[in-house]
Parts: sequence; structure tokens; C-alpha cells
Amino acid sequence: MTPLAKVRITIYKVTGNQLFFKVPHRVCEECDILVNVTKRVVNEINDNRVTVEIKPWLSSLRSSLKRGGWHPPVLLINGQLFSQGTVPNAKDLEQKIIQELTK
Repeated sequence: MTPLAKVRITIYKVTGNQLFFKVPHRVCEECDILVNVTKRVVNEINDNRVTVEIKPWLSSLRSSLKRGGWHPPVLLINGQLFSQGTVPNAKDLEQKIIQELTK
């Protein structure tokens, strides 16, 4: 019996707490928009196999760069780069998550 597919979404954002200082939200409005869009899409899909993790980009720089995330906000789906530097279309994000769930 094969285990159910899981989708792990990781967002690296530059706003908020970074190392020993706090970056104001006005520095990267896309960061907060990406988090909100992602959470909305995940809530609409309503599948408990989808998890969202939000990490500080600067504090997790090595991990982000290792996966190709050079420009925040960075969005990974199951460890693969989906977008960076922009907020992806919600429909595209939803389709990708559903595709990962059906693998």
C-alpha cells in the first residue's frame, strides 16, 4: 500500500524577523501577498495533506539558495522552486498543488 501524497509548501520571505533584526513589511509587499495568496489557495483546496511553512529568507539563506531561491519571496513546492521575486497566479499555484496531490 502506497502512502498518500503530501505537498509541502515552503515560503522564504524577507520581511519580519531576520537574524537579530526585523525587516518592515513595506520592504517587500510581495512577501506578505504571497503568504496570503498561498494560505487562501491551500484553504480552498481543503486537504490536510498540504502543509505550509514560512521561513525567514535571510536566516535560512543557505537552504533557500541551495534550491535556487535567490530573490525573495521564494515559493517551493516539495523542495522544488515554483516562483521567486513575484507572486504567482493563484490558479497556477492551485493547479500545481493539485497535480502534486495526484502523483
